[in-house]
Amino acid sequence: MDSPLNRVWENNPELIRSYYDRLPIHERLCEEVKYILEKKIKSSGIQIGHLTSRAKTLESFCEKIERKAYDNPLQEITDLSGVRVVFLYVSDKEKLEQLVNEEFEIHEIVDKLGDKGVEEFGYGAFHYIVSLREQHAGARYDDLKGVRCEIQIRTILQDAWAIVDHHLSYKHEEDIPKQLKRKLHALSGLFEAADDQFERIYHARIQYQNNVKNSISVDAKSSLENDINLDNLLGYMAWRFPDRNTSSIEAAADLLSELNQFGYKKLSSIDDVIKKAWDAVSASERKYPPQEPDDEEPGQYVGVGLIRSALAFVDENYRLSKNEGVFLARVNEFLSLVK
Repeated sequence: MDSPLNRVWENNPELIRSYYDRLPIHERLCEEVKYILEKKIKSSGIQIGHLTSRAKTLESFCEKIERKAYDNPLQEITDLSGVRVVFLYVSDKEKLEQLVNEEFEIHEIVDKLGDKGVEEFGYGAFHYIVSLREQHAGARYDDLKGVRCEIQIRTILQDAWAIVDHHLSYKHEEDIPKQLKRKLHALSGLFEAADDQFERIYHARIQYQNNVKNSISVDAKSSLENDINLDNLLGYMAWRFPDRNTSSIEAAADLLSELNQFGYKKLSSIDDVIKKAWDAVSASERKYPPQEPDDEEPGQYVGVGLIRSALAFVDENYRLSKNEGVFLARVNEFLSLVK
């Protein structure tokens, strides 16, 4: 069967062998770049949909060789290693750009959206060609020095458009039938407009949480009588625990499900639990602080952890639902401190 792979094999079998010789290096580089990005993104607070990596397949390698003229494909093709960051909000793009610039040696930046004309078809993203910085030294990195990796940065909707675009298979404007061109331009415009609306909803949500926090500060008695929803729960935690890191939306959503399960319907009911259990929560945290696997020093609980700890001290049904021996023993150790 005739294919790019078969044709390259027939014309240059040594190139195929060299690809396989280099493949473990590119797989390791993918893992290293992905690890660095995962760690830095987690500490930056940037919200992402997913982070993936891949070494270019042999089939894709051969197909690219046939599409473009290379003197030395293994040196000139810059996306043999690839990592993709799909993030949620357009406003985080600058943070991601800064993160990539700080962590890697940048060789090239391609703006797939900015490079298109106003009338051109498509909805792009940012591609960086990078290598590891010199501080990554030692035997682990010797084979990776100077090897290049492509980092793609896309919003979720840019990623969705890329999938649609791939299945449409229109590489150039002139490939599109005239009767479809207007509809496809409108569709790509809808994706871009949706990105903008998604960003507006995000900022409106943050503003709502800040309003909740401020209203509690002004009139706690009245404001805490509101029924709990996800966003006023986040606003409440920002008010009650101003010196703690912000809880993730996912963790807050899980907590909200637990609160509903155990009958906590108003913010005031949570606040009463916190007040009763605070001395016990504080003493327990001092003796048994949370420890992240990658952190050398013990940490502190965020708001979700503090509320769960307080519930365990005050609410026997909640406490027993955990059914964990070590957890229950630690709660019992400080139960006398509950007011």
